[in-house]
Amino acid sequence: MDTTKVTLILDGEHHNFNMKKDEVILDIALSNGIDAPHSCQGGVCMTCLGKVTNGKTQMDDPGMLSDEEIDEGLTLTCISKPRSEEITIDYDDV
Repeated sequence: MDTTKVTLILDGEHHNFNMKKDEVILDIALSNGIDAPHSCQGGVCMTCLGKVTNGKTQMDDPGMLSDEEIDEGLTLTCISKPRSEEITIDYDDV
């Protein structure tokens, strides 16, 4: 399937939306009116850091994240694309 069901947890609230797997998570969150944390939108400042608690993401260039942080489920939503049919990213758990 080419779409993903996304749940973002931010300030204790769950935000749900669907997106295509070739789109960037932060871009679609912002276009859905979700005030997700961000700044540089290039994977450098780490403001958009979230923890993947369900599903998988892919970052073409992991920016400032170490391999250990990625293994722990951390992702930079400004450069992340979903790679599973469902994904949950928790901004509150970082």
